[in-house]
Amino acid sequence: MRVIIEVYRGDGLREGTPIVEPLLADDALIHRGVAEMDAHAHAYNQIEMAVVFRPGFRLGQIVEATDPSTASPYRAKVTGIQITVTEAAIDMRLNLEQPR
Repeated sequence: MRVIIEVYRGDGLREGTPIVEPLLADDALIHRGVAEMDAHAHAYNQIEMAVVFRPGFRLGQIVEATDPSTASPYRAKVTGIQITVTEAAIDMRLNLEQPR
């Protein structure tokens, strides 16, 4: 059996790539479709930010950050964590997704 889920993004006007999964059951297809639509429902700004090393950041965590060029803080989801250790310092960079 082959099931195709049609995907529409945002307010329903932007058509997305259909999801075609011939080996998944109906419930799995529905959950996959919902996850894909949620992940692509909004446009995101990709931000890379250097931060002071602090253990405890997790992928998927929502953080509050401040852009030095603007005074207002914003919330974003952590999508990547990079830690570099040298003899002199521990550097940490976060990749964030901020909804537009």
